[in-house]
Amino acid sequence: MKNRLLMFSILNFLFINQAYPADPFNVESSVKELPQAPVCALSARSEKLRLADVVNLALCRNPATYQQYMSALASAAEYGQAKSEYLPEIDLSAGLDHSDTRVHNDKDSNSAGINAGITLNWLLYDFGGREASTEMIRQSLNAAIATRSDTLQSLIFDAAESYYLVFAAQEEYKNSKATLEAAFSAYEAARKRYELGLAALSDKLQAQTSYSEAQLSVTKAEEALSLAKGRLSVLLNFPPNEELSLYEEKYSMDYLTIPKDIDLLFKTAMKNRSDILAKKASVKRAQANIDLQKAQNAPTFSVSAGLNANDDLTKNGPRSYSSSVGLSMKIPLFTGFRNQYKISQARYQLEQQKAELKQLENDIQQEVWTTFQNFFTAKKTYEISLTMFASAEQNAKVALGAYKAGKGSILNVLDAQSKLADVRSTRSRSFYELLIAKTNIVRKIGLIDPFKTKKGF
Repeated sequence: MKNRLLMFSILNFLFINQAYPADPFNVESSVKELPQAPVCALSARSEKLRLADVVNLALCRNPATYQQYMSALASAAEYGQAKSEYLPEIDLSAGLDHSDTRVHNDKDSNSAGINAGITLNWLLYDFGGREASTEMIRQSLNAAIATRSDTLQSLIFDAAESYYLVFAAQEEYKNSKATLEAAFSAYEAARKRYELGLAALSDKLQAQTSYSEAQLSVTKAEEALSLAKGRLSVLLNFPPNEELSLYEEKYSMDYLTIPKDIDLLFKTAMKNRSDILAKKASVKRAQANIDLQKAQNAPTFSVSAGLNANDDLTKNGPRSYSSSVGLSMKIPLFTGFRNQYKISQARYQLEQQKAELKQLENDIQQEVWTTFQNFFTAKKTYEISLTMFASAEQNAKVALGAYKAGKGSILNVLDAQSKLADVRSTRSRSFYELLIAKTNIVRKIGLIDPFKTKKGF
């Protein structure tokens, strides 16, 4: 059910059409799958929020989604402007004038007139200039769409990470409470033995110090939990003090797996990463710019037509009508080498974009490789922490029991409890680090759904 809700939310952002203003060129069709944020079906207080619910709220409410949506629509409108160059321009003009002339010792005169005209100008052919310009804007639109997809993916995974970090902080708080209880037990044991004359004052003081440190740890853990909740609330566009009720998901070890074929991950990243798609669009845009600059050296052919009428608004006054039609050609003979330098600049910019694309590919491979190693390190750390916790917990029980029975020292008890506290923290922290590591690697290879097990994911 949670996967269906999440995918519905994602599809609602990526594929569902909405009503749009008049769009004669239909240029916004590529943006229609990127609609504005839908009305959220859930609120922060309605029920316990699962991970899919948190992602849905983030997509609905975070202002970054609307910002990128407007950016994509602006690029679509610019693309429409470029396509308008293929159509003629028609202008209508009209005027009404009145003149009153007064001459000394002569007859005054006045006149009035009206005129109207309509003109048409149409660029017929420019040897590919308009095509290149339109292609440049189209690739800018593709880059804007890819950038928005990347923003949405980042938002999805930020929401997932924040969700995990809330539970990690919550577990840390529970761990600090458990450590506090153990420290109190040790303190009570040392205090009673001291009162019976079976232990030195130093035992009681050392246990009391350990108990105070445990109280301080609880305070810090409580603060960290509040900050983690506030970060998630703000990400969902709520105030940081909003009380979120979260449902803790359960994960099996089968979920915590990824493919071990690193080459497959590289290929998946190159195919799906939105930043790669955006950069490839920039390369195509730079190539189209070269074609545009070359077209500036070619002739252009245009047709023009006009119709004009004049009337002086008198009973027997003259009326005139005129019409015209013409075909013109414009050939740039010399531009001071400006066009040649523009072509050179466009070629250099293309090579720059190609180099940036290659650099981005290298960076992505490095990111995938790093997150790949981080995942398996986190998984091994979590597996080791389970074994460590079992032995540390048993050791702490044995040390405290021995001290109560008059065997061993308070230092052994405090040392065992300290190690147990560290291992308990490592166990819970490494588990959520493992979840975040999987989320990160799915993000780095450009997949949209980090919560559905599919082919190792």
